[in-house]
Amino acid sequence: MNEKEFELILKEGEGQFIEFKENLNDRFAKEIVAFSNASGGRIFLGITDKKEIKGVDITNELKSRLVDITRNCDPTIIITLKEFRNILIIEVEEGRNKPYQCSDGFFMRIGPNSQKLPRDQILESSMKHGKIRFDDQVLIDFNFNDFDNM
Repeated sequence: MNEKEFELILKEGEGQFIEFKENLNDRFAKEIVAFSNASGGRIFLGITDKKEIKGVDITNELKSRLVDITRNCDPTIIITLKEFRNILIIEVEEGRNKPYQCSDGFFMRIGPNSQKLPRDQILESSMKHGKIRFDDQVLIDFNFNDFDNM
């Protein structure tokens, strides 16, 4: 990342693919899960929601905590860590094994927010991504009149 790209991201602010976090908190896993369940994205650790650059102390302990968070997701989420100035950039790819969850539940990135997924959306996602086999699905509006009499 170069200065020009960073300034453009800062100017645009949070959105479908960008999240700013001032620090690592208890709800951090939901952001990672939300990006994995959507189309991926980047979390800029050290920037406030008001686009103020606070920075973080980028240590091995911080990186280790982030990896621990991703390993506690189900299934495990792989992230890439990059540094720019005193900002840690967490790149989250779109998940290949959807749906993903953390201890707080299932989340999806919708615009600039990470929204908790309702039960029906989780089931729909599971069927769409082949987690529920066709043979195990129930056809709710089945009618025996659909068969020919022989």
